[in-house]
Amino acid sequence: MMTDDSKIKGIIKDANLNKNIGNFSYWIHRLTGIGLAIYLIMHTYVLSSAISGAETFNERMGFVQNPFFAVLEILLIAGVFLHMLNGLRITITDFFDWSRGHKVLFWIMAVVFVILMIVAIKLQWPKFFIDNYAAGGH
Repeated sequence: MMTDDSKIKGIIKDANLNKNIGNFSYWIHRLTGIGLAIYLIMHTYVLSSAISGAETFNERMGFVQNPFFAVLEILLIAGVFLHMLNGLRITITDFFDWSRGHKVLFWIMAVVFVILMIVAIKLQWPKFFIDNYAAGGH
């Protein structure tokens, strides 16, 4: 039976065996998928408080409306974009038999990701300042 420590070392060893764009992309896709699944659980928890009434809902929403969670929202947006764009890259590679062009698609995905993140950060920028939360966070 493997210990957790040896499992982690095994995963790191496997990742280091084949350092290329495909392997990097593989790990990014898996990690963003896990992160998004964890987010959905937390999101459901916060929104489920609406069943308990407006006061409970407003209390939970107030807890997550601050600059720290604004940074986490940017990480969430980055995770969604990375997972989405990589999923599109995988789909194009698989369905259009373009495996020889997967590296080009990866770099196109990277450029689109950077553009999307610049727009997202620009739109989220006011949330990074505590003064903007005095009037309900908007």
